[in-house]
Amino acid sequence: MKSPTRFSSIFGAVIALTVALIPAFALAYDPAQPGHSGFTVTPPTGQYLMSFHTCVADCDGKPDNHSIRLAESSDGVSWTQLAGWQAYRGSVPDLFRRGDTVYITGAGISKIDVKTGKVTAHSFSATKANGTDAMPRDICFIGQMEDGRLIIAYVPPMSETANASQFKVSYAIEKVGSDGTAYIYGGDLITIEKSVLPVIGEPTDPDVFFNGSQWVLYVSLGSNVVSYTSASMTGPFINASQVLVANNAGGVPAGLRLADGSGVMTFVNTTPMNGATTVRRAISTSGISAIATSAFTTVVSGSTYASLSAESPGLASNNQGIACSATCSGVSATTTTIATTPATTPATTPATTNSITCVKGKITKKYLATKCPAGFKKK
Repeated sequence: MKSPTRFSSIFGAVIALTVALIPAFALAYDPAQPGHSGFTVTPPTGQYLMSFHTCVADCDGKPDNHSIRLAESSDGVSWTQLAGWQAYRGSVPDLFRRGDTVYITGAGISKIDVKTGKVTAHSFSATKANGTDAMPRDICFIGQMEDGRLIIAYVPPMSETANASQFKVSYAIEKVGSDGTAYIYGGDLITIEKSVLPVIGEPTDPDVFFNGSQWVLYVSLGSNVVSYTSASMTGPFINASQVLVANNAGGVPAGLRLADGSGVMTFVNTTPMNGATTVRRAISTSGISAIATSAFTTVVSGSTYASLSAESPGLASNNQGIACSATCSGVSATTTTIATTPATTPATTPATTNSITCVKGKITKKYLATKCPAGFKKK
């Protein structure tokens, strides 16, 4: 019979080893959860911003091994990672600037304060109309509502597309007061019929941009890119407008109109036979005509970042966009003292001029009042 003391010692050692190993398995990649604990960068000043991910080894279909990066460029050709950027685990990122904040998807939502360079991490959620988790895949920013709220596009989870004859690309609108971290289903941009696709594959990795005259939706079909057009950012995008923009030239596309309006930049992933995946770029007039494979040139390589691959580009112009208004933030536009005594009746008690601090979720505001606005609580 084993000594109870000896057994206890062995058992304790096993437990200690198990506990020590738990974090390595428990911290598996979750696209809805924050990807880091915060850091500081030199604020971006380039005309264009690009998010992408790199991978050192065992990259294909292994988002746990992907690292999100952010670069800037003045011309769309030469890209430099932001000084101070700390790559963090995440995959298939996209980005958008609103006001003084750059929002980045791919591992929760990261926010860059372009005044201070502070980078913070937050959780992300997107729900269906009935309030359940939409489980969005391949999320991208497509634009803003008139009140400044952000809009994202996505494709459904693979569990909903297996053996499907139709494929939807949907959009969701930022939840009021969430500051870019929560979204609610708004509708479908398009329903694509599998039978009319120009090449075999499942439409994934959507991207939406304005080409100067109409809205363009890109989807990836393996190493191919197909475009659709619409008069409206939120569609419907027309199946009959389908064009095979990149034929075996690369997938996971991103489009962006040049700042001077002279054309459209189309970016793709390209993986040569037995080679490393790189980000390549081509210029066209509108982004909706066939682009020759030879027109694409490499602009970002994994070797620059001591990695095997660089892929999944997300593009944004580095300008402020539409400010988040009161109906976007959920905070009353009026923050001055509201008179509580009619002008015709003398006040018997002097009005207070003390400020109070009110809290709603992660929003903290000071008001010159005696009580907080609806939805806020006094701190």
